[in-house]
Amino acid sequence: MVKTEAKKRQENGRGNSSSLSAYYQKFKAYGLPLIALLLAYLGFKLRNVTSNYKTFLDPDTFFHYEMYKIAINEWIPKYFAYANPPTGIKASGYLGLYTVQAFFYKVVSAFGYDQLGAFKLWPPFVGAMTVIAVYLLGRKLHSNWAGVWAAAFMMFSYASFSKTYSGNNRGEGPFMMFFLYAVLFLMIYLDERGWNWKKVLSGVLFLATSVLYMAVWTGSQFGVGILLLFAGLTVVVFFTFGMIPQLKKFTQDFFPLYGLSLVLGIWLSGTGFIGIKSFLIFAFEGLMALSALVAVMLYGERLGLNYSDKKHRFGTVVAIAVLGFLAFYAYFGRELFNFLGGATQSNPLYQTVAELARTDWGTIISYYSIGIQKGIVVGAIALFGLVILLIQLIEQLKENNSPVTQGISAGITLGVILTYVYYFKEYPNVKPQDGLLFLISVSGFGIVLLRLTIQLAKGKPTEKEIFLVSYYAGSIYLLFMAVRFVFQASGAILLLAGVAVGEAFLFVENMKESLGTKALYAALLILLFLPVPVIGAQHMNDIAKSYARSQGSVPADWVNTLSWLRENSHPLDSATSWWDYGYWIESSLLSHRRSATDGGHAYDRRYIVADFFSHYGNESEQDFEAWGLNYMITWQQDIGKFNAISYLGGAINHYEQTHIPMFQAISTQQIQYANESGRLAVYIASGNSAYQPLATIDLTTGQVIGGRGDIPYVLYIFGNYGLLAYQKIAFSNFVQLAFHVPYSPDPWESQKLFANFKPVYSNGGVSTYEFRPFAVYRIDRYENDTWKTVYTTLGGGKLQPGEQKLRLWISAFGRDIKDAKLVFEAYNGTELIKREVLAEGLSMDYLNETPVEVTLTIPNATGYRLVLIQEGPVGVLNGAPKVNGKVANPSYILGEGQSGQLELKAAFRKDYDSVKLTLRASIVYYVAPNGKDIEKDDFYLEPHQDIITYVPVKELSVKEGNNTIVAQASMPENVFGKYIQELHKKYGKDKVIIVGKRIEPIFITQKEYVIWEG
Repeated sequence: MVKTEAKKRQENGRGNSSSLSAYYQKFKAYGLPLIALLLAYLGFKLRNVTSNYKTFLDPDTFFHYEMYKIAINEWIPKYFAYANPPTGIKASGYLGLYTVQAFFYKVVSAFGYDQLGAFKLWPPFVGAMTVIAVYLLGRKLHSNWAGVWAAAFMMFSYASFSKTYSGNNRGEGPFMMFFLYAVLFLMIYLDERGWNWKKVLSGVLFLATSVLYMAVWTGSQFGVGILLLFAGLTVVVFFTFGMIPQLKKFTQDFFPLYGLSLVLGIWLSGTGFIGIKSFLIFAFEGLMALSALVAVMLYGERLGLNYSDKKHRFGTVVAIAVLGFLAFYAYFGRELFNFLGGATQSNPLYQTVAELARTDWGTIISYYSIGIQKGIVVGAIALFGLVILLIQLIEQLKENNSPVTQGISAGITLGVILTYVYYFKEYPNVKPQDGLLFLISVSGFGIVLLRLTIQLAKGKPTEKEIFLVSYYAGSIYLLFMAVRFVFQASGAILLLAGVAVGEAFLFVENMKESLGTKALYAALLILLFLPVPVIGAQHMNDIAKSYARSQGSVPADWVNTLSWLRENSHPLDSATSWWDYGYWIESSLLSHRRSATDGGHAYDRRYIVADFFSHYGNESEQDFEAWGLNYMITWQQDIGKFNAISYLGGAINHYEQTHIPMFQAISTQQIQYANESGRLAVYIASGNSAYQPLATIDLTTGQVIGGRGDIPYVLYIFGNYGLLAYQKIAFSNFVQLAFHVPYSPDPWESQKLFANFKPVYSNGGVSTYEFRPFAVYRIDRYENDTWKTVYTTLGGGKLQPGEQKLRLWISAFGRDIKDAKLVFEAYNGTELIKREVLAEGLSMDYLNETPVEVTLTIPNATGYRLVLIQEGPVGVLNGAPKVNGKVANPSYILGEGQSGQLELKAAFRKDYDSVKLTLRASIVYYVAPNGKDIEKDDFYLEPHQDIITYVPVKELSVKEGNNTIVAQASMPENVFGKYIQELHKKYGKDKVIIVGKRIEPIFITQKEYVIWEG
C-alpha cells in the first residue's frame, strides 16, 4: 500500500523529534559538563588576574605564607618565632591549611613553580575547583541545568572571588571547596541502596574531604554544624510524617559515616592538623543525643508512646527536643551559646573588627551583584525568578487538595514576594549595586520549600531537598550574624540561585508541547539569563584588574619603612604598630622582624597599644619592654581607625565610638580668622554657620590660639589642610607621633614622649621611632645659685667641659628604675676615654619621677653618653619550647601548680655571664567603671597590664646567637587567683574583666640602657 503524503510527513516529524531529543540528551550529558569546565577555567583566569602583584593583596596572607614555608619542611607547623615576642607562638588552629598548600606545592613544583608561585596559584585553583564542585552538587541535588547555572554564578560572583583571588590564601576558600565535595560524596553515598563499590568509594571520599574541610579553616564548625542540622531535620521530618523505613535507612547510612568523620577529626586534632577539637566533641555528643532521639522514635511505641498520627509523633519530637535542650544546657552551661562568640561582636575588641559587624542589606547586595546599572533590567531578570516560583505554586496546588499544604505553599510564596518587595524598596539606597544573585536564590529557596512541602504531603520527601533547606537556612542565619560569613553563605546562595534557573529549564522540559516549542522556550531562557554571567564576568574582570593595578595591601610608604627596618635593625629586634600591620612586620618578604601584636595573636596587647595611642602622659605609659619592644611605628591614615583605637584604649565610651568621629579633615577654605577686641579667633565655616574649636594649633606659624569651644575639637592647621581632633584624643601620643606635633597641655609630657620614642625614620605618612624605656628628656646645670636648662629633647643642647653639677630628668616609661647604677661615658670617636659611676642604688617610680642630681668633671671629647644599668629582660625564644619533651605554649609554658623540665632555644644579641631564667606571670585586664554591658552608651574601659611575679628557675651564662637551655621549673599554685581577688577588692568584682593571662620564660640580667647621647 502506498503511504499518503500526510502519513509520511507525520513519520518524518517523529523521526526528527526523536533525533532532536537524542541530540538534546547528548548535549545535557556531555555539553553541559564541558561548559562547566569552561566556566571553571574562566573562574580561574578571573582569580589569577591579581597574581601579578609582587606580594599579597590580603594582609593575613603574609602570615599564611610564613606558615606555609614552615609546612613545606615540617608538614604541620609547630612554632613561629616572629609573633608575640619575646616568646613566639605555638602554632595552632587550622594547621591543615598549610599542610594542604605544602602538598600542592610539592605537586606543582614538578611543573616549574617555586614556593611563592605555587602559593599564589593556590587560591585561583581553589576557585576553579569550587566552580566544578557546585556544578556537580547542583546536578546531584536538582538537575544538570541547576548545576551549570550555579557554576556560572560561582565563576564570576564577587562573594566567591573575595576569598579565592590570587593573594588571598585564607582558609575560607579551601573550606568551601572541600565541604561541597564532601556533600557531593555524601549524597552519592546516601543514594546507593545497597553496598557496592560506588557506595564504598563515595563513603571513603566523604571521610577524606570531611577531614580536609575541618582542617583548613578555623570556622569549619560551620560545615560540621550544617551536617548535624541536616541530620536532625531529616530524622524529624521522616519520623513526623511516618516514614519509618526511610528513617531507618538514613540513620543506618548517615549516622555511622558522619560519626566516623567526627572521630577522625578528633583524633587528628591531637596532631594539630585540625583545630576545632572542642566543637567536634560537642558535635559528637550532639550526634549521640540525636541517636537517642532516633531510638525513641523507632522503639517508643514499645514503651507506650502514641505514634498513631503526625500530631502525636511531632509532639514526641518537641517534648524530647525540649528535654534535650535543657540537658545540653545543664551540661555545657553558657558554652552552648558561645561557640560562635569569636565570630560576633561579643567583646570590646570584637566590636572594633569590621568583619564581625552585623551584616546589613547593602553589604549583601554589594557582594551578590553582577554589575547591572539599569534597575529595569535587574527587575526584569529578578521578577522572572518570582514568575517561576508562582508557576511552581500553581502546578503544585493543582496536584494537591490538602488545605494545610496549600496554605503552607501560599505562605512560602508570600514570604518570597515580601522579600522582593523589601528589596525593591531598598534598591534606590544601594545603587549601582543590584544584588540580583541573592534575590534569585530567594526564589530558589522558595521553590525548594514548595517542592518539599508537596513531597511531604505525598509522603515522599528526600534527603536532597532537606539538605538544601538546611544548608541555605544555616548559611543565611550566619550571613546576618556577621560580615565575615558573606563568603561562606555564597555556597548555598549561588547553589539555590542555580536551582531557581534550573527549575525554569525543567519546567520547559516537562511542558506538554512539541520539542520545537520546548526548544524555542529553552532558547529564550538562555537568552534571558546568558547576560547574567557575561555581564557579571566583565564586571568581575574590571574589579580584578583594578585590584591588580592598586598598590596592594602594603602601601609604598610602608614598604619603604619596612625595608629600612630590615636593613637598619638587629635581626632579633621587634616592632609594633596598630595590630593590622603586624603581619607585614613579621613577613620575610618585608622587614622580617618580630611584632608585638598582629591580626591573629596577642589579642590582649591590642588593648595596651590602643591605650598608648589614645592617651598621653602617665595615663598612656605601659611596660613595652616586657614585650621586648624596640620600635614603634605610626601611620597617619590610622585616623580612619581611631574611633576603634580610642574605644579599645579607654579614651572614649561606646556612644562616642559609634557616633562621634575622632578626626575630621577640612579644607583651608573653611578656616576663618577674626580679630575680636584685639584677640585672634579662629572659626570653622560649615554651611551658613561658623564655629570656634576648643583651641587651634597652627603648625605653619607655631601659634596656639584659644577658642570658645563651640565644637569639642582641637584644630591642627597644616600646610594645605586642617585636621579636627576630638577633645579626648587631641593631644594623644598618636597625634603627637604620627603628625610630629609635640603639643600637650603639659609641655614636658611631649618632651618625655619624644625622649622615650626617638624618631629614626619617616616616609610619607609612616613614622618609625626607636623605643627607649629610660631616657633623659631634660638636663639642668647649676650655676650662679640657680638651675639653668641646658638640654631638652626637642630643643637639644650640649654639655660643656669642666666640673659641673647637673640635674638629670629621666623619663621611665611604664617601668620603674630599681636599684640601678648611673654611669657617664666620654668618647673620642669610638674610643672610650672616661667612664664614671655617678650614682648607685638609684630607684624611681615611673609615675612619680624626680630629677637626679650629680656632680662630675666632663673632659673634652667628641661624644658623651649616660648609661643606666639595672636588671632587665634580654633574649628571645627562637625555637619551639618543650616541657617534658612535648612542644608547649610559650605564652603559658607551665600552669599554676605544675612542674616540668623546660627545653628552650633562646637567642641573644651578645654574651652574658650571668643570666637568670625566670617564669613571669602577667595579666591583662580592663576595668569597666560603668558596668560590663558593652552595648550601653556609657560603657568604657580602662586597660591594664600588670606583672604579678617572677619565679626564679635557673642561673646560667649564654653566648651570642642561639642557646639550648634545659632546666627544671615549678610554678606556684593560685598565682592569678590571689591577684584577681585583690583586683576585685580594689575595683569591684562586677567591674573587672580578665583579658589574658601569661606565664612566660623570661631571661633577666644586668642590662645597659643608653639614656642620653650628646
